[in-house]
Amino acid sequence: MTPVLAGAGLVVGAVLPWVIAWIPDRSPDEDEPPPTPYRELAAARGLPVILAVCTAAAWALIGVASSDLGAATTAFLVVAAMGVAMAYVDIREHRLPDWLTVPALVAAAIALAGAAAVDDSWARYGRAWAGAGVVLAFYLLLVLLRPADLGLGDVKLAAVLGLLLGWIGWPVLVFGVFAGFVVGALLAAGLLLAGRAGRRTSIPFGPAMLLGALVAVVWGEPLVDAYLAL
Repeated sequence: MTPVLAGAGLVVGAVLPWVIAWIPDRSPDEDEPPPTPYRELAAARGLPVILAVCTAAAWALIGVASSDLGAATTAFLVVAAMGVAMAYVDIREHRLPDWLTVPALVAAAIALAGAAAVDDSWARYGRAWAGAGVVLAFYLLLVLLRPADLGLGDVKLAAVLGLLLGWIGWPVLVFGVFAGFVVGALLAAGLLLAGRAGRRTSIPFGPAMLLGALVAVVWGEPLVDAYLAL
């Protein structure tokens, strides 16, 4: 399963620049410099290869957990692919476009509903939505407290990740949220040490959220079990 998903991920990832190019450009807010057009972002040299490799890696990792995810694997694969596109845009522009976060939420909701119907696991589906609501509320609170550090795009992405992690279980959801902050701190420290960022530099948090969630999907349950066994 893992090699097949990795190969499919290469194909899907190579198409992601085309998806990014079709996102409508938005008008800048007052006193804000004009954002880079999405077609220009999508035309970056070597981007199809970069996104293809990243998507293949993410899909291969999800393949490791696919035996546990079962019919819900499709939801995780779709969000992983769209998450690669989100991470690229966030790194380049420090924003997570609604044209990626909202379809990711809708696609995940539909795919998980299908999985719930196949496995007759509607209670699990309800828990997934409860997880989405809890994580969304948590991130919304963080945005209200620290608006300079997080944006509403992060809140919408949090709902998507909360839906997926909530499907797996509450311990994994908590682990995934915590892992996102750990990854974010490590990335920030790495940029500081490399001289690529200063103490006041704004660092996009979307990639850290996505990486933390991926770690939780693949290794969350055994890590949580090992922690609780201490």
